[in-house]
Amino acid sequence: MPEYHVIPNEEEVKRLKKEYGLTKDQITKDVATVRSWMLTQPHLPKFPESKNDEIDFWIEGFLRLTKNNLEKTKLGVESHFRLKTLFPQVYDVCDLPNYVESDLFEYLTMVMMPKHTPDGLKIMYYNFNDKNSHLFRPIEIYKRMRLMLDIYQKKGIDFTGIHVLIDTRHITLSHISQFDLFQLKNLIKHAQKAYPLRLKHTHILFPPSFIDVAKNILKPFVSKKMFARLSFHKNLESLWEHIPRDVLPIEYGGYNGNLDVIREEWKTLILKNNDWFLSNVSYKSDESKRLKKKKSFSYDKMSFKTLILD
Repeated sequence: MPEYHVIPNEEEVKRLKKEYGLTKDQITKDVATVRSWMLTQPHLPKFPESKNDEIDFWIEGFLRLTKNNLEKTKLGVESHFRLKTLFPQVYDVCDLPNYVESDLFEYLTMVMMPKHTPDGLKIMYYNFNDKNSHLFRPIEIYKRMRLMLDIYQKKGIDFTGIHVLIDTRHITLSHISQFDLFQLKNLIKHAQKAYPLRLKHTHILFPPSFIDVAKNILKPFVSKKMFARLSFHKNLESLWEHIPRDVLPIEYGGYNGNLDVIREEWKTLILKNNDWFLSNVSYKSDESKRLKKKKSFSYDKMSFKTLILD
């Protein structure tokens, strides 16, 4: 059985550092700037000294995701802790060992493929094991996605963009009807800031006959940009025009290993990081302590009624 080195890919890390001008001295300086800013935000969690190295490395990951943009990095860090407060169910890690062996976990396959595309992107893949929707929970998609992305944040970000590949052969209208669309829109809004990835494309493989119905239901809740980056593939040949076959698993005509093995690799990674997930679950924002933004003063809107004369 081949060995899959899922993360991190050091060559890709070096490439990103070079592309974004992330020298060792610049990283140290920028990380220190973000850490200093965090201390001025009373709603953000405070960390013990034992976590200093971990947090510094974590911030470095945000710098890669944002192309070394300090303001976007601050926004990403802040949004991450706010997301944990707003959607605690996505960050539930009370019993990961039993969770990864549960029928709920087995029903949904969600993985990142081991290899990058030639332009340095990763492939996020998911599907359902059968058409029976009694085990389907929309929250599972969000939870599994964040488990993978947080592991990348911990181990070292080696990409900034992704292709999302969804095999929809087992998706039914019963699955679609279970989505809380307002929750979905709110979650996407915050998650895009908390995990600032560039979505290159979403590929719907083997779309069902009711796909137009699903599109019309989801369209008001998804941005125009995301919809523009949506492709439908009735066969593998059209998928290969977008994603090289040496990045795909053999189940999709590729040469990059077996999907079941990749799936087991990710189960192992999640379990290996169980203690880390548990140690970080309580670090979230306290929205009651968030600093209020000062209203800007405008002479144009000033009237005599607003003037107070000493």
